[in-house]
Amino acid sequence: MRKDYEKFFPRLAPPEPPVGLFQKIMARIHEEERLLSIKRRLILFSATVVVSAGAFIPTIGVFQQEFAQSGFSYFSSLLFSDLGSVIANWQDFGLTLLESLPAMSMIALLAVALIFFWSIKNLALTIQKLNIKV
Repeated sequence: MRKDYEKFFPRLAPPEPPVGLFQKIMARIHEEERLLSIKRRLILFSATVVVSAGAFIPTIGVFQQEFAQSGFSYFSSLLFSDLGSVIANWQDFGLTLLESLPAMSMIALLAVALIFFWSIKNLALTIQKLNIKV
């Protein structure tokens, strides 16, 4: 290009950016960051739902097996068959019921269920945020 181009175009001003261009660019960058954050949360909560749902079935099996082995059902059936003895010895009966509960497997089952429902809730909220703003 020639060095003396200003002689040919003396009245041309350099182009100015449109008004509000910086704000539009910053808004678009913010929107992309928000969408990236939503996508990450979507992946995280989806994976958590899948893993907790996969862990729920074996945890139920372990709980059922330990519950059957604990004898809790035999002790609790005394409530219906021999209520007089249960009332007479209610403190010992209550402790026996508590001792026979499979507490660890029950805690594991409740923890997996809690994680599953928590991640379902957050997944639904993330999808709702994605649908509102897009």
